[in-house]
Amino acid sequence: MHTFVIPAYKESSFLEQCIHSLLAQTVKSRVIITTSTPTDYTKNIAKKYDLPYYINDKRGIANDWNFALSKVTTPLATIAHQDDIYEPEYAENVIKATNKNVLITFTGYNDWINNQRRPKSLNYFVKRALLFPFIFKKEIKSNWFKKLILKFGDPICCPAVTFNIEALTGFSFSSDFTVALDWYAWYQLANREGSFVYINKNLMNHRIHEESETTAKLSDGVRRNEELQMFRMMWGKRTASFISWVYTLGHADNKI
Repeated sequence: MHTFVIPAYKESSFLEQCIHSLLAQTVKSRVIITTSTPTDYTKNIAKKYDLPYYINDKRGIANDWNFALSKVTTPLATIAHQDDIYEPEYAENVIKATNKNVLITFTGYNDWINNQRRPKSLNYFVKRALLFPFIFKKEIKSNWFKKLILKFGDPICCPAVTFNIEALTGFSFSSDFTVALDWYAWYQLANREGSFVYINKNLMNHRIHEESETTAKLSDGVRRNEELQMFRMMWGKRTASFISWVYTLGHADNKI
């Protein structure tokens, strides 16, 4: 019914902790590993836990995620980031909440630093506020409302998302982005028929650390440039510049 697919990158010291959380789910899911940077380390971990292990010959985040989803044989799939930790009830909740008309189901999440949950930040409350349409209904079908939650920023945490593979014919992550590719993906899906489902529970823990791709992209300015592109696409050049400036104030939350 459901698969966790881990697109492993090089050698993460947190990979086994992630795998442990996936194998400890209250409803068992399939767990597989894909990678475009194969190492003996990840190969041996896959062997240790008897997990299918697939090598992708194309690099890039979009290619990694598209390849990961291509190896899923179940109706539902979650791209589990190798550094993150999932609560035991994650799979049970998303499976119950996803029907045939749903495009994606996503949950709340905690920021995780130094092996503990970080206290709630301003950025956390802003992103929760962007999800206000879900206050009235956990499943939103309207394209207008689906796009509304994305117009002031991206409140959907990619590793907290479960994809309904059968409803996503023709979908793929765009290689035009390296950081905002998930935000752009949600915007693409918001224009399709089908619903978004939000489970208002923090069912996964998103790790922030110095070696993470998000932290690296913040340092070289890529994230800010790509977010500005997204705002321009939705608001136009003048308004986008102001909204982008305000939105980037929250980037401090991703710095250690």
